[in-house]
Amino acid sequence: MMKLNTGEESNNPELDGSNSRNKLSLPEGLFGFSQIRSMELMFDEDELPFMWLREEKEDGLAFVVIEPGGVLPDYSVEISDADINVLGITGPEDTMILNIVTLLPEQSNKISLNLVGPIIVNRRTLSGKQCIINNHEDYSARHILDVGGEGI
Repeated sequence: MMKLNTGEESNNPELDGSNSRNKLSLPEGLFGFSQIRSMELMFDEDELPFMWLREEKEDGLAFVVIEPGGVLPDYSVEISDADINVLGITGPEDTMILNIVTLLPEQSNKISLNLVGPIIVNRRTLSGKQCIINNHEDYSARHILDVGGEGI
């Protein structure tokens, strides 16, 4: 088992350019979307920490995702040895954690984060897997975060 703590250093996607795209391989798909085997991770520096994970086709699925480090510095993820092996992760420096964001239409200043089922990405291979973390009882799949007056 590996424990990954999110801190400021994990808040930088380390991808090139101010508007960047990177193709992620998702061999097992996402929960509820097992047919999707690859997606693009896109971001614009002006919109960070929010990024887009989207299918590479017209009118494909798209999710808003966030690296939790700068927003939830105490978020600690424990992933199983099986997931570590599938992803080929050797340590925290290889790892990007992405949490899926849900917009709350009734509350424009709040968002919901899935902290129980993050997408864990190997930064070197850009292969990812949505995992149920071992310490899931410590977190919520609908963690409410107040983004102030900014909205998204």
